[in-house]
Amino acid sequence: MRLKAILLGTALTGIALIAPSNLVQAQVCPRPNGVVPPTNATRDIRNERFNYRFKIPANYKTMVVNNDRILVLDPKRFEEAQCLARIRAGVEFPDSITVYTASVNPGNRSVADFVRQRTPVTITGTRTVANQTAVSYTTDSMGYGEAHVAFFTPNRRYMITVSAPYQSKQNSRGERVRGDIFNKSVFDTVVSSFIFVRR
Repeated sequence: MRLKAILLGTALTGIALIAPSNLVQAQVCPRPNGVVPPTNATRDIRNERFNYRFKIPANYKTMVVNNDRILVLDPKRFEEAQCLARIRAGVEFPDSITVYTASVNPGNRSVADFVRQRTPVTITGTRTVANQTAVSYTTDSMGYGEAHVAFFTPNRRYMITVSAPYQSKQNSRGERVRGDIFNKSVFDTVVSSFIFVRR
């Protein structure tokens, strides 16, 4: 409680204080520029709990978050994510490809119907992923957009969503606009290689 009061007082008065060690460490986590190019060689990532696997570039790494999310990161962003997790910094993880698994009860609804009812989205198409009907869609919140591909597990008890943020760029008028999907080739590799494994 006292630390909160000191930090609040500092913020209000603008006086610099020596911060606790974990706040200092949060400022030294590496912030990589650019993306490490993916190798052509790939390796399998398996999830035994939900019986699926997919491929990632051999030089990329994964990180499990809250048992329902797998982040696919290039080596430099992996170092940053590990640093942020280690010091428990209150910040978001670096840009990554995310594979998220959520428990669902869709009833007779299709993936598209289910996705539309959960959040404001723009559906951009349908496709087949892991022998399941999948929906490609985008979300946009406060200028931050993401591309998603969602599909049910074969037993329809879970929905898998593969996501990647959009990069922003400047248009000819100097305005920030949506650019390409972040690390699109890796996003495409994860989606196209996704399969469910029978036990």
